[in-house]
Amino acid sequence: MKKKLLLLVSCSLLFSSHFVQAQIINPGFETWSADALVPTAMDPNTGNGSTGWWDFNLYNYSTLGSSPISVKRVTDTVHSGTYAVRIESQVYTPTSWGIYNSYGIPFIGHAYNDTLGILFNGNVNVITPSYKPGIPCNIKLTQYKFWYQYKPNGNDTAECRVALLSSGTLVAGGVFKTNVPTGVAGWQQATINFTYISPSTPDTLYVLYSAASLDMSPKAHSVLWVDDVTVTFPTGVEQIVGEENAIEIFPNPSNGNFAVSHTTNGKKPQTVEIYDVVGELVYSETNVNKTTFNIDISKSPKGIYFVKFNDGEKVTTEKIVVQ
Repeated sequence: MKKKLLLLVSCSLLFSSHFVQAQIINPGFETWSADALVPTAMDPNTGNGSTGWWDFNLYNYSTLGSSPISVKRVTDTVHSGTYAVRIESQVYTPTSWGIYNSYGIPFIGHAYNDTLGILFNGNVNVITPSYKPGIPCNIKLTQYKFWYQYKPNGNDTAECRVALLSSGTLVAGGVFKTNVPTGVAGWQQATINFTYISPSTPDTLYVLYSAASLDMSPKAHSVLWVDDVTVTFPTGVEQIVGEENAIEIFPNPSNGNFAVSHTTNGKKPQTVEIYDVVGELVYSETNVNKTTFNIDISKSPKGIYFVKFNDGEKVTTEKIVVQ
């Protein structure tokens, strides 16, 4: 049986000279409960009002639109233990879509599509209703890993997005995407490296899985199986982040075309990187003795982005709004 740990920050950790590895809440999807609104559906958590893995199975409830069940417990396709989670993208009804589509804005930068197969974590009460995203985590993780199998419909893309937050503000994040069927190769391990854009200590780890593309044109009946989640973090190694306001961004807000200027006089290469709200790199440029970088991310979705400037000695991060 898989080892089940209640909280990442309170578990016993195995130390080595390089990293510490631990598991998060219900990492092997061995715990399931009947959905509070749809008893015929099973959710990978310990019941309504608990912290753990959540899905949109509740939208199978007639009042909420009677959409198809998209997340299921399976025993025939597992990496280890008794169960794994199966996520299938489904076309949701207009009623359901009208309720949940705006939920995606804080985490993917735009509204969800009407075709959806989502698994995420947090504390959910569907009766109240209320939702607090993520699970407690005050450790600066370096990697998020999981085992998966994927069967896309056509050229569809599965995704996993992770974010470390501090009081709701992004500290670090990363993304895994694949459009490659695993087929006879079976289970594969995915590794997401966290990219830090803030020196703050996180308080929350947020994870989002999707069986279909979140940014392109998702297709119905793409299937993603997930099992055995782990995280890793270093001992005594932290990224040096500058606290001084060494850059200026203008205009801000912008339409995606903006300039980043700095006062660095050194001859070391300077790098500007732009990250979205889950830490995915959308733009990068490196130059020497260039005091102004002209950035164009106008083709990216509207929302909040983070400008990370590295002058070779320190790192400065500022926020930019694209509207």
